[in-house]
Amino acid sequence: MMLALIILLCSWGDKGHQKINSSAPQFFPAKLNHFKGWSEKLAEHGSDADNRKKWDKTEGVKHYIDIDAYQDFMDKHQINESKDQAFTKYGKEFVVKNGTLPWVTDSTYHVLVNDFKSKNWSKAVLTTADLGHYVGDGYMPLHLTSNYDGKMTGQTGIHSRYESTMINRYITEITVKKSATKKITNVSRYVFNYIYSNYQYKDSLLNADKLAYEKADHKYADVYYQELWRSTQGFTQKMIAGASKSLAELIRSAWIEAGRPYIPRNIVVAETPKK
Repeated sequence: MMLALIILLCSWGDKGHQKINSSAPQFFPAKLNHFKGWSEKLAEHGSDADNRKKWDKTEGVKHYIDIDAYQDFMDKHQINESKDQAFTKYGKEFVVKNGTLPWVTDSTYHVLVNDFKSKNWSKAVLTTADLGHYVGDGYMPLHLTSNYDGKMTGQTGIHSRYESTMINRYITEITVKKSATKKITNVSRYVFNYIYSNYQYKDSLLNADKLAYEKADHKYADVYYQELWRSTQGFTQKMIAGASKSLAELIRSAWIEAGRPYIPRNIVVAETPKK
């Protein structure tokens, strides 16, 4: 059961993660222009974190949080955000079972700060790619709910239909426009905030799936995907663009926290391990 879940949760598919990662550098100001040279590598390694699930048994839980499994969230729209305090209040087994995405995003950010401080640029590119992947997962509503594949509502398979098949069909229609970024002072709070916000799209997505299925005469064919895209295009564009901007803000904040080191444009990145 857990293996099936780990294989399933590959949010946004390769193309979606590539779009999020490669678009992030465009948000940087002129003094960080060299970051734009990272776009290709960030896209190339955008799914490294998913690939690790095949051999690293600890990786799968890092890609989601079933936030609605927490009664605090259902009652107050917020949970205890400190990992140690969450372990104490909810139980470590419960927390890990329901995913550690926000805490892993935060810890990956701090690894990036250290990579920048040590000027380990090859590693920094790979850490940034991983950070982008986890940020992207936090902008995918089915990674934020216990009903991650629609099984609870009789919609099994919606996960891959939406994030992979539909996204692959319409990725060229998704645009990410540059806008001003800000420095993040509380990374953990920032990450939880966008997770809380993106959870709201879960019901919109599930409702769109039902409607598209009905309009397509109960067939998952072209008409279904056309209708699914029509219904979800607005918030899908918003989430992918939001993920890319959040990644940019976190990269810039890590760079500032590291003392604003000079960023080289051309970096040789070591091959990621394949097991």
